[in-house]
Amino acid sequence: MTEKARPEDEELIRLRHGDAAAQATLAALAEGQPEVAARLAEWDRQDAAIRTLYAPVAEEPVPERMRTRLREAARRRPPRPAFPFARLAAAVALLALGFAGGWAAARLGPGESALAQAAFRSHATYVVETAHPVEVSASDGAHLVKWLSKRLGQPLTPPDLGAQGFRMIGGRLLPGETGAAAMLMYEDDLGRRLSLYVTRAEGGGDDLRFAEAPGARAFWWIDGDLGCALVGDLPRDQLRSLAITAYHALTET
Repeated sequence: MTEKARPEDEELIRLRHGDAAAQATLAALAEGQPEVAARLAEWDRQDAAIRTLYAPVAEEPVPERMRTRLREAARRRPPRPAFPFARLAAAVALLALGFAGGWAAARLGPGESALAQAAFRSHATYVVETAHPVEVSASDGAHLVKWLSKRLGQPLTPPDLGAQGFRMIGGRLLPGETGAAAMLMYEDDLGRRLSLYVTRAEGGGDDLRFAEAPGARAFWWIDGDLGCALVGDLPRDQLRSLAITAYHALTET
């Protein structure tokens, strides 16, 4: 007897989001075909990761300014649109994309966009890496510090966050908005990671400033011509305490 071929992903998706009969068919397929079961399990993991990343934003109340826009758009709606259902679907999709991008951007002020957003992007890219979260490990710390200091154009002293439970595991060189940028990564015994993003910057002053993005928070500052941001998925008060330690280590050397 020949083994049945695994259904195409399109068919599995249709069954996965179908009615009770479709769900029963899918369950039978998964029971009889390990490949189908593995595919469904992978989709479940992806769905869980997406919920974890975006649930905090999705659960927030819609800002009043966006409610106002929706009310104004409703008042301006033409009385007889062509292809109403297709247009409605397209409008909902565009609004969702606009709100997702605009709302996330609204959480970062204009002065934060370059430094904080670059730090968030770098953190999100490398914090999930298991085998290669850093380019040079902390075991080769002397080389790492010398290399990053040379590329930044000024001495870089990695902050010691050990008293607060985080040890440096290494770092890497990144492209920045105005030249080279450095990222140092820290980890605690629970596997939680922090990224310290350092690059050349101008203006701003030396106050700590807070920024937030889906799945991460940051405290950032600009001292002289050096901009720094400490990013992690930690409670705000804990992250602030760590950022203060990093701030003093980097500005008082």
